[in-house]
Amino acid sequence: MQRDGDILILSNGHGEDAVGSRIARALIRKQPNIAVLAYPTVGDGAAYTTSAIRLHGSRTQMPSGGLTFGSPRLLWRDLRAGLPMQIGRQLRELRATRVSTVVTVGDVWAEILGSFPRAQSRHAVQTLVTSATEEGGTRFGMHTFRDRFTLLERSVLRMRYQSVFVRDEATMRRLGAAGIRNVQAPGNPMLDGLEASPLAWDAPRPRVALLPGTRAWAASSLPLMCDALARLPAAYGAVAWAGNETPEPPTGWTQDQVEPGILRWRKGAAEVRLYPDHFAHILAWADVVLGTSGTAQEQAVGVGVPVLTFAHGSGFTTSFLAKQRRLLGDAIEIVPAAAEAVAAALAALLADPVERERRAEIGRQRMGRPGGSDAIADAILAGFDGYDGESDASRGVHMTSEVNP
Repeated sequence: MQRDGDILILSNGHGEDAVGSRIARALIRKQPNIAVLAYPTVGDGAAYTTSAIRLHGSRTQMPSGGLTFGSPRLLWRDLRAGLPMQIGRQLRELRATRVSTVVTVGDVWAEILGSFPRAQSRHAVQTLVTSATEEGGTRFGMHTFRDRFTLLERSVLRMRYQSVFVRDEATMRRLGAAGIRNVQAPGNPMLDGLEASPLAWDAPRPRVALLPGTRAWAASSLPLMCDALARLPAAYGAVAWAGNETPEPPTGWTQDQVEPGILRWRKGAAEVRLYPDHFAHILAWADVVLGTSGTAQEQAVGVGVPVLTFAHGSGFTTSFLAKQRRLLGDAIEIVPAAAEAVAAALAALLADPVERERRAEIGRQRMGRPGGSDAIADAILAGFDGYDGESDASRGVHMTSEVNP
């Protein structure tokens, strides 16, 4: 049959797009002649911006930014903005798509959508649910699918997917016991590409990475973080700013430019610098993260930087943070959304290097090891004729064997 491409990567979220783009780049690096399509179901798919990856289908930005089920309010806003029409359009586009292989990155909804294209094989990268998120008793309602491997998801994976990639071996064993075939835990793609030297800012300690995220609330959560820093005797913060427009300094802060593209805000003994596109370097520089971001916070604890966070905005809710806490354990601390409370928690953690290292080790354990992008790409390409990629053993990558109930 006439194909639209060789491999379709379908992802349903901003963090999922980032993971999908890493896998796509690994696929192209290993097999440059394959045609990789990306189908981001949320947003504009900016993470896939490269000449070698072709965006497939139409894109519409919903008011929730992809957090439709984060709250009833967000669901209602998306419904009013045309969510049913968008879903219908996506189903029609995917049903008309023909590829050799489908790779989904995300939750059960991505896995359902990934069953619509005509394809010879399907692989799922589950980035949302782990055995850790299932802990703490049974939860029902809108968030169930974000916390647990529901009967629906297990059925979809069992019937439609040739392999499933998860974050850790405990989750691998959990799905294997549920009858899912060929479950693998080859490493966490979220942690790939984060090796970097520290910022070239030799600021005194303590050093704090500020991660406001990319959602609508980033510009309003950042001033609260800065106000918390200003309450400490002295603190230095580096903002990993990923928004389109540079924010104005918070009230009471002065602004100047220390070098082209790098802004500096100052208030008393506190200093904050804004760095576009320096995320990995900021993590390597920081002692602690203060954030209102989803994927970025998980990446931070994965490289050993403990996180303080607080609920903020319409999507970064207490229920979202409760789920992230189940996933990350003590590597993340949730504090009240007030500058005084954030400053007190920050001062306590910065003054206790033993506690910081304890939390760092928990984060590294919960997020797993890097190397997942290459390992997943190898597993997918193994089904293509003529692929002669190097073996797992020669690369030093651990691949789990198929698990049966």
